[in-house]
Amino acid sequence: WQFWGWKRGITHDVVAYKGDGSGNRSITHNMNAVPEMIWVKSRDNSTNWGVYHVGLNGGTTPENYRVFLNEANAEATASDYWNNTAPTKTTVTVGDNSAVNQNGFNFIMYLFSSVQGVSKCGSYTGTAATGNTVTTGFRPRFIIIKRVNDTGSWWQIDTTRGILQNGGDLWLLMNTNQTNQTDPLVNLTDTGFTVVDTGTGVNGNNDKYIYYAHA
Repeated sequence: WQFWGWKRGITHDVVAYKGDGSGNRSITHNMNAVPEMIWVKSRDNSTNWGVYHVGLNGGTTPENYRVFLNEANAEATASDYWNNTAPTKTTVTVGDNSAVNQNGFNFIMYLFSSVQGVSKCGSYTGTAATGNTVTTGFRPRFIIIKRVNDTGSWWQIDTTRGILQNGGDLWLLMNTNQTNQTDPLVNLTDTGFTVVDTGTGVNGNNDKYIYYAHA
């Protein structure tokens, strides 16, 4: 078994709430920072995990878009998820979609933000060439990558299971039950990582990717 944990604070928060079915629900959080990635899941039915990320739509009005944590879907417009409202230092707005705000249902919300030297929610464009450089400002130990302009799984790699310089990185696909697989995906640097794989999973030519990295 493997476990990853985040301390609640400026980098991360967890909020439980009950849906009211409204189209403009304001959920209070305690990060004192603007959330840059948000995961929401109903605890009472089998809806998708709704995801907001600051890098959706190339970083332009990302609050008008969503992807699913449990699926490989591309980004899509969805005003009923975040009500086309950007999150703030104190609140997240959800719409009337049953996956984020069904009346009377219980929900869990995970929030992440970028903190210098600790965590980074970002995006990059694929090159299909070894050595695509991504700057986080620190040497990451945990990385999640998702292609968003087209279908693509959620790739997860970490130093606990193994990220090897020019070697085989142990990776998981978060949206599947696939067990550990080994491929050279990234090389770590003191300021981020370089993508060495040239496939569409993490580095397709001109493809758009969002990522989360933690030190």
